[in-house]
Amino acid sequence: MDSRVSRNDCIPVVSDGLEQLALEEIARRVRLNTPPRVLDMPCGEGSRAVAMARLGADVLAVDVPPLEGSVRGRALVAGVADHVRFFSTLKIGVALLEALPEGVFDLVFCHYGIHPLPYGEAAQTLRGLLKRLRIGGKLFVSAYGLHSDLGEAYADADKPVAERYCRLTPARARSYNLPGSVCLYTERDLVNLLIHIGGGVLRTFTSTHGAVKGIAVRI
Repeated sequence: MDSRVSRNDCIPVVSDGLEQLALEEIARRVRLNTPPRVLDMPCGEGSRAVAMARLGADVLAVDVPPLEGSVRGRALVAGVADHVRFFSTLKIGVALLEALPEGVFDLVFCHYGIHPLPYGEAAQTLRGLLKRLRIGGKLFVSAYGLHSDLGEAYADADKPVAERYCRLTPARARSYNLPGSVCLYTERDLVNLLIHIGGGVLRTFTSTHGAVKGIAVRI
């Protein structure tokens, strides 16, 4: 038996509600003896990918090249280097879908990956990710919210989401390191987006800081 397989009381408690639900889903699948294959993008410095791997998942972690050392290092220290692979990309988007290694996933975790994209490309990207899931696989998505501090003085606030794509105020752009144009979402926008790409919406919610998050299943 894989030594990574964990009991319920070993599931780490994290501050991000969507990540917590993903970790619980991984643990549930492992208990059913179906260790999942997970796509984590963008993965940041790798702490989430490592937590997923420690629960029993095999993780493909995707982000920009400078983060590869951090991801590999964290996985090595945690003893899960054989279960976390890094895939380098300069940008999350439609072009990445064609470059990803072949194969299907049980879970896709897209953490604040769609806001730099115009709505149309975000929809194409998520639709492509949904198609990379097995039937019954789950897509976890988070996006920066229109009704958060990022939305203050956001020039496109009154536009429909399909036309909403502009720069943040200079102060917000510096604070969040978001120098380019972004699309901000309401929770309803995210629900409609997940329906639009063909997903079965299981749950959506808004965090205390105004970020919107959702889970869709491939049906």
